Amino acid sequence: MSGQSASLPQARRTGWTLPASRIDRLVLVGDSLAQEVSPILQFLTPGKTPVSKFWGGTAPCDWLGVDLEATRRSVVVITFTGNSLTDCMVGPDGRHLADEALVEQYRYDVGQLIDTARRAGARVVLVGQPHRAPSFEAELEVEGINAMYREYAQRFRFVSYVDAGRAVETVDGSFAERLPCTVHDIDCAPDGTTVVRGDGVHFCPVAGENPCSVWSSGAFRFGIVIASAANNPRPFD
Repeated sequence: MSGQSASLPQARRTGWTLPASRIDRLVLVGDSLAQEVSPILQFLTPGKTPVSKFWGGTAPCDWLGVDLEATRRSVVVITFTGNSLTDCMVGPDGRHLADEALVEQYRYDVGQLIDTARRAGARVVLVGQPHRAPSFEAELEVEGINAMYREYAQRFRFVSYVDAGRAVETVDGSFAERLPCTVHDIDCAPDGTTVVRGDGVHFCPVAGENPCSVWSSGAFRFGIVIASAANNPRPFD
């Protein structure tokens, strides 16, 4: 599946879509960050039946050809942060794609997912990803994926972009392990901060846990922004 053309797929521009107030299904397509935020989204999007299409370590190409179970009464939330671990992310040289090649593969595959959702008449919300800890050296990939998400949202009707990643970053958009507590945080430290990224990528304060066994401020912050767009996508169009 790798090595596809980098040109933008012809995602559907037309087609009737129900008003946001009548959307009753939320299809969540993504990786481990989607899994972390799933319980938060269920809580913050009452009246919408959750449909889980996520698995840790997956990339968009792993979900091509999968029935998204999307209808005209659905919003499809797509959130991938840049995994390149599975067979469909192997390039012609036999290595897993990275850097620009990874971004271009994501561009093609996310376009296909958008097209699938739009053919079903569903709305789509693309989720901006947070920067990882500097040790991961993933700036190019995260920035490229977010730019691609924004481009699709600008090009196509009923496709929205919400920068949820900013909710777990510093005010200047840099990686943050801890941030000042909010009124929601039940684990606030004496210095007034809480963990938002436990291992440099994931939100859970306990590295390696998914689902998380403790309060996850990062997942809540990420999720509340996504929920705002899922409940009313129009302001993010």
